[in-house]
Amino acid sequence: MTVPVKILSVLAGLTLAGSIQARIWTNDRGATVAAVLVAVRDAEVDLKLQDGRVVAVPKNVFSGADQEYILEWVKSGGTLPDTDVGAENPAAQGSSGSRYVPLEPNWDAPWPDRAAAPGFLLVKTVQETDELSVYETDHFMIESPGKLAEPERMALARRFETVLSALAAVPMNLTVARRPSRKYLVRVCFKEEDFDKVPGLRNGSLKFSPTSFTVLLLRDKKGKPLKLDAVDPRFAVTHWVAQSMDLEHWLVDGFSAYMAFLPMEKEAMVFRKLPGRLASMLPRAVRTGREPLPALADMLARDSVHSASGHDRPLKGNAARYWADLLWTVYWSHLEGDGKAERLRRYLKAWDAEDGNKAHAILLDGKSPEEVQKEMAAAWKKLGVKLQFAPPSSPAASGETAAEK
Repeated sequence: MTVPVKILSVLAGLTLAGSIQARIWTNDRGATVAAVLVAVRDAEVDLKLQDGRVVAVPKNVFSGADQEYILEWVKSGGTLPDTDVGAENPAAQGSSGSRYVPLEPNWDAPWPDRAAAPGFLLVKTVQETDELSVYETDHFMIESPGKLAEPERMALARRFETVLSALAAVPMNLTVARRPSRKYLVRVCFKEEDFDKVPGLRNGSLKFSPTSFTVLLLRDKKGKPLKLDAVDPRFAVTHWVAQSMDLEHWLVDGFSAYMAFLPMEKEAMVFRKLPGRLASMLPRAVRTGREPLPALADMLARDSVHSASGHDRPLKGNAARYWADLLWTVYWSHLEGDGKAERLRRYLKAWDAEDGNKAHAILLDGKSPEEVQKEMAAAWKKLGVKLQFAPPSSPAASGETAAEK
C-alpha cells in the first residue's frame, strides 16, 4: 500500500538506510530526498523511504534528470541502478588513464529528424547576491558576478541543456563522453574586457576550456541586460564533448560545425534534408571545384591540438578546411551507404574501444584515401556539387595512411 504525497518537499530530510543504494531525487522547488524507485504508473511513481514506507509522488514534480531516469528505469524493466546519474557519479577509469562517466549507449538509435529542447527544465537558485550568483540545472552549474534576471538564466539553461539533449539523440554515442563526473560549469561575464581575459577558445560570445564555458552577457549603460541572441552554445558544447572522446581533429571540428549548422525550429534542432541545405549554401568556389579541399590523407593525419578559431566566421581564414570537415561529416552521416551512418558508427565504436588503427581501417574499408575521396565526390555530385581535392602534402602521406589502415 502506498502513501500519497502532494509534493516532493514533504519528503525532505528523510533518508534511506545505508544498506540500500539510493538515488537523490529533486523536485521543482529544489528539495531533495534519497529514495529507491520501486514502481511507475501513468502519473505517479512509488519511492521507498528509510522507514520502509512506499510513498506515491506525482511524476511532474521531478527534475528533468529524474524524468529521464524514470523513463530509462521503465525501459530496463526496473533493473537500472538507483544512482544519481549525471551528477555525483564516481568516475570510472579508462584503459588509457582518462576519467569518464559511462552512460547508456545509443549506437542502435535511429537517426533523428528532430531533437527537441527538454520539455521539463528546472533551474535551481543555489545562491543569489550582487557579488556572486549560482544557478543549477540538470547538467550545468551557472556562476554569475551578479544576479541574472529570470529570462536570462532560463534562456542560458535551455540553450545549454538543449545541446546536450541533441547530442544524446544522435546515434553516435556522444553521451559516452570522457568528461568530469561533476556538472559542467558555465561562467558569466558582463564586460568584454573581463571576457577577453578569460582563457579558452573563442566562438562568438562563448569561450570554452577543458574545465568550463564562459558566456558574455552584455549590459547597457543603465545595467539592464541586452538580448541573448548572440549566445549559441552548439559549436562550443559539441566541440568540447567530442574532443573529450579523443576523436580525430577533423571529426571533432566537422561534427561541431555540423551541429552549429543545423536549423532550429522552436528551439528544436532539425536534422532533415541536411545534405541539400549544405549543397545550396556552399561557397561557389567550393561548389564548383575551383577551390580544392584538403586531401583525406592529410585530414586523417591532422594532429590532436583542437582549435575553434574562425569557426564562427567560416568564410575567413582556412575556409577550405572548414568546409571539408563539414562536407565529410555530412557525407558519413547522411550520404554514405544507405544514410544510416553505419560505417561511421562502427568507426566511433572502435575509437570508443581506444583502437585507432581499427577505426581507420573501418573508415577506409580497404580502399586508399583517394578512392574514398572519389566515392564522396560522386555522392555530392548528385546534389550538384563538384568537389576537387588537393594532392597529399607529401608523396608518402597517402601510402602511409593506407598502410596503417
